[in-house]
Amino acid sequence: MADSIRINCYRTDGPGAPGRFQEYEVPLDRETSLQDVLLRIHASLDPTLAFYKHAACTQGLCGECIVRLDGKAVLACTAPVRPGVELHQVEPLRREQVIRDLLCRLGS
Repeated sequence: MADSIRINCYRTDGPGAPGRFQEYEVPLDRETSLQDVLLRIHASLDPTLAFYKHAACTQGLCGECIVRLDGKAVLACTAPVRPGVELHQVEPLRREQVIRDLLCRLGS
């Protein structure tokens, strides 16, 4: 049986709207990227979750998928997550620049 991880993910409806955290449990049997976990959440658990996703986003080059993972700024496409960690907290880099959920306006 696959292990799972718990992700406590920041959610908001947009600029000025109150924020909250929502917890997801995601099956995971090996180390993978945070981007892959967010894609699994979007595909299987919650299609309303907003975050930067792009077909070419796996190389850590553009910086558009930057978020805070457990308090540290990381690129979701390259940040590893692994089974066995009690709970990961994922939030936008800067809440004042949030468009919705984890999707931010960068460079402003």
